[in-house]
Amino acid sequence: MKKLGRTLETSTASLTLVEPGFIEQRYRSSARFSVKSLAETRKAREKFCSERPCVVMVVIPAEVPIESSLANVDHFRKESGERSILALAVVTDGAMLTSVSKFYFMYFPQSFPVKIFERESDARTWLRQHLGPTGASG
Repeated sequence: MKKLGRTLETSTASLTLVEPGFIEQRYRSSARFSVKSLAETRKAREKFCSERPCVVMVVIPAEVPIESSLANVDHFRKESGERSILALAVVTDGAMLTSVSKFYFMYFPQSFPVKIFERESDARTWLRQHLGPTGASG
């Protein structure tokens, strides 16, 4: 994991602290999800949310394959228990990925609000409502 200013690079994604308390997590189209790679992105998010909870926008390109075995694990359990995420917006650009994401979060409800979007602008607007006007409070 490389730290580049306010951006962290993992093997599958770039995570950027775009403003205090607001993380954009963008998966590369070449990404391959695994339990290990998802744990790696969680550890990167922890670096940004260590002092106060954050809102998170996860952007997943349609090209990224989703292995069905990953749907058997609550990948946000630790963050949900620690309340380190205020709200999570997942942005997808494919009908199948949208359906899979909605099903996943119905099966694994979190302690924070989760919403699936097709447009990043809508996701940002929704997340800022959860962040508040002065950023996340800890």
